[in-house]
Amino acid sequence: MSKWFLGLLLTFLLVVVTACGGESASKTQEGSSANEGSENVVSGGDERSGWPDKFIFGLLPTEDQAELAKRYDPLIEYLEEYLGMDVELYNVANYTALIEAMANGHIHGSTFGPFSYLLAHERANGEAFAIPIRQEGGTLDDIFYYAQMITLEEHGVNSLEDIKGNSLAYADPASASGHLFPKAMLINELGLTMDNVDDFPSDVIFSGSHEASLYSVLNGDVKTAGVCSTCIERVFDRVKDHKNFDQLKVFHESAPIPGGPYVIQGDLPQSFKDKVKQAFLDMKDHEQGKKFLEENDYLGGYAEVGHEVYNVVQETAEALGLSPEDLLN
Repeated sequence: MSKWFLGLLLTFLLVVVTACGGESASKTQEGSSANEGSENVVSGGDERSGWPDKFIFGLLPTEDQAELAKRYDPLIEYLEEYLGMDVELYNVANYTALIEAMANGHIHGSTFGPFSYLLAHERANGEAFAIPIRQEGGTLDDIFYYAQMITLEEHGVNSLEDIKGNSLAYADPASASGHLFPKAMLINELGLTMDNVDDFPSDVIFSGSHEASLYSVLNGDVKTAGVCSTCIERVFDRVKDHKNFDQLKVFHESAPIPGGPYVIQGDLPQSFKDKVKQAFLDMKDHEQGKKFLEENDYLGGYAEVGHEVYNVVQETAEALGLSPEDLLN
């Protein structure tokens, strides 16, 4: 009787263990499949996957830094709302530092001049994505500006030839309108070369910015300077009371130059890059965005732009025999 009962008990336990084991294995397999599916949904469906914690935007001090920060406050507020993240400005001293900051991941986006953009594209995988339009209802045809040579009437400088023996200020070594195009004008129109172009004036200095070059001329520190047409127009309200302002004149102007683009680091997630681009393209339709556009005279908002627009700048650099090292030094 006890043997029969013991055998029956063992059989019953075997059936229970087998059933429980099968059920446990089934649950484990189902659970694993569910987890895998959940991971795929989170990874593939999260549009913000891989986004930075905050958007860091680099700025070059083309004018007084306090004024620059004031102008960019509305942009920060707009982008923070549009992107749903903190936005921080990152100030640097020159284009070289700006490019290095992007290459090293310290900034995610910035504005560049046409030549410095070529370097950012080559060295930091920078991608041009937008460009400001100054005319309401404007198109890409309105993005061009000029390199201008300026002086005071009292110096009697009326042409490029008259720069000979007079002092000349450039803005930044990698500035298109503040250095490279003015230098190209001297080479192409006067028959100078890269070997002797800097010996043509009596003295050559780099002021650090277009506004600084303008003040250098107004204050009599130099007799001539190469500047960006739109850059100095933007600061006229601050310098129009200068005692020498009425003597200021443009004595030579370059061919049209495409404006500097807004650039984003190309290694960032595509969804993030697309969102940032769309933020700039949509800016004119948002109240806070309009404040920034109006403050900066970008009445047409932003237009989408690609690398191909800057082929003419690349060709100019090649014509001048300028390597990336030349542009940075």
